Amino acid sequence: MSGDHHDDYDPEAGLHPSCVGDVGRPEFDAQWQRRAFGLAVALSEFGHYPWGEFQQQLIGAIGDWQEAPSDARGRWEYYEHWVAALTSVVEHRGLLDPGYVMPEDREGGVTHAR
Repeated sequence: MSGDHHDDYDPEAGLHPSCVGDVGRPEFDAQWQRRAFGLAVALSEFGHYPWGEFQQQLIGAIGDWQEAPSDARGRWEYYEHWVAALTSVVEHRGLLDPGYVMPEDREGGVTHAR
């Protein structure tokens, strides 16, 4: 996920280019994105929630962004939606301390799992 293709997103054209890449080789612009990706995958793989639950939350987060007025939604940032979906799932299931995956803590300190 690098470059300026984020600005070219057209919701009428289908999936954003960042959503159709090789899932075996995800790209990250920052370490917080790598951590959010790894956390979502690890929690699912360790049986804390089914992957489909996370996927549905991600679809919902992206849909909310797409449906928002263009002046209210801001730039397309795939991992912003990823973090929103992950936050929703872990809060719903009570898996992590509040704020564990919050944006303002992305490059900051560590919060402990419950």
